[in-house]
Amino acid sequence: METLIWYLVKVNVIFTILFVAYFFLFKNEKAFYLNRAFLLSSLLLSLLLPLIPAIHVAPAGALPNYAIGINPLKNILRAGPAFQKGTASGVDPVAHSFSAGIFSHITVIQVLMGIYLVVALVLLNKFIYQLLNLYFLFKRSKRYKGEAIIYCEHNQEVLPFSFFNILFINPGNNYHQLEQIIEHEKVHIRQWHSLDILLAEVFCILTWINPLTLLLKRYNRLNLEYIADQEVLNTGIDKKQYQLSILQNSINPNAYPLTNLFSSSKIKLRIKMINQSKPTRKLYKYLFVLPLVLISYLLVNPVIASTAGIKISAADQTPLTAFEGIYQDHDAPTAYFKVTVVKNTLVANRLDFKQQYVLNRTSELAFESTDPENSKKIIITFSKNGAGAISKALVDDRTPWIKVNAYKPVDQIKLPPGMLTKFEGKYQLEAKPGTFLTISVNGNGLMLKQLWDGKEIGPFVPTTPRLDFLYMKDALPLRFVRDNNGNVVKMNAFNRDVWDKVKE
Repeated sequence: METLIWYLVKVNVIFTILFVAYFFLFKNEKAFYLNRAFLLSSLLLSLLLPLIPAIHVAPAGALPNYAIGINPLKNILRAGPAFQKGTASGVDPVAHSFSAGIFSHITVIQVLMGIYLVVALVLLNKFIYQLLNLYFLFKRSKRYKGEAIIYCEHNQEVLPFSFFNILFINPGNNYHQLEQIIEHEKVHIRQWHSLDILLAEVFCILTWINPLTLLLKRYNRLNLEYIADQEVLNTGIDKKQYQLSILQNSINPNAYPLTNLFSSSKIKLRIKMINQSKPTRKLYKYLFVLPLVLISYLLVNPVIASTAGIKISAADQTPLTAFEGIYQDHDAPTAYFKVTVVKNTLVANRLDFKQQYVLNRTSELAFESTDPENSKKIIITFSKNGAGAISKALVDDRTPWIKVNAYKPVDQIKLPPGMLTKFEGKYQLEAKPGTFLTISVNGNGLMLKQLWDGKEIGPFVPTTPRLDFLYMKDALPLRFVRDNNGNVVKMNAFNRDVWDKVKE
């Protein structure tokens, strides 16, 4: 779900950049075919660029870090799914930010995505309905074929219009300019303009939340009309007579929005473009297209400094021994990491749980590692205090490790089975009645099972003789509450969610 959301965010970012460039640089140019290529490419690039992997370069200097630093989306990008699947503390973010209620982070994302998809589905149904209207008109029409065009005669009160290689005509209408209109529609047919319209419609359904998609449909159609107008005028038709024909037929409604219609688009702009000279001196603006595409790509897929072949001068770098020490995870206080130098390589071993991270240096204070749980890349950036000593680290720009003097292990105790069974049972979330989980005994600990998805978390080992338990791997605490009779009645999960014990 989050991957799809993140993909749509990137699609909208790229499309916005490219369309804004079209709107301010190209929409008034008479290079209609270049504009058509740009608009179609903008749609395809918006959909494809987010799928291309990020560029990995060897950090031969400060360029990669600078390229990341100047990226205005860098913090948002690092908060994306690629960085959320695991942290250096090994905490599963679904469990760590766990709450089954409607107000939980994951649930809110799902609700918003559900709304997004429902609106997209409504627009898709409207799109299919419009296609069906065309199909039914096609079936009702009298059809004959000529010059690779299918002519369909109907009785609808609209001007001739086209859809791919089908030309719809009402033979009962006696339009003085009918021949010019048909020639105009034949241009649409020969150049497959209906494909442009359909691609824009589908793209707008996918990215409906972006208000610029409304302008996309408008200017896409308008540019296609510019092309057809120019091709008709190139056949030698009188320019004034043709403009009069556009004006006289502009009041006819378009009952089929997915088609090419002679009187469609903005009449004033079409007439203005017909009378505008064709300046070639402004074509230099199209030279900015490639840099613009590159910038768009780097915004959503920033340059990543690779550790391959890295060499840092010993005279300029902080010695690895300066990073050694014990670090406590600020977000999970029971998680400690011992950082040591092993064979000229920095290694972080988690002390309260068996995990090891090999840190590969990428810059003076930054290291790159791989999460053993999910093989995701993580970035660990150390920092110094006022005295110039390493005092803390930041994991993926969001999880602080604080350097401490000593490791304080969590006291694990052993409770008799009879005492553990008192915590067993079914619990309901106070914030959202109807959401349940169960607690059961597992060896010398407890196992938590989420009933809405069947996921199990644990075992939680006892850390006090009576009420406190801890899931060591993810440093997740449980604290139970007893009533005056000594019966377990509540549970506080992960220092946030309150659950009431209920009868089975």
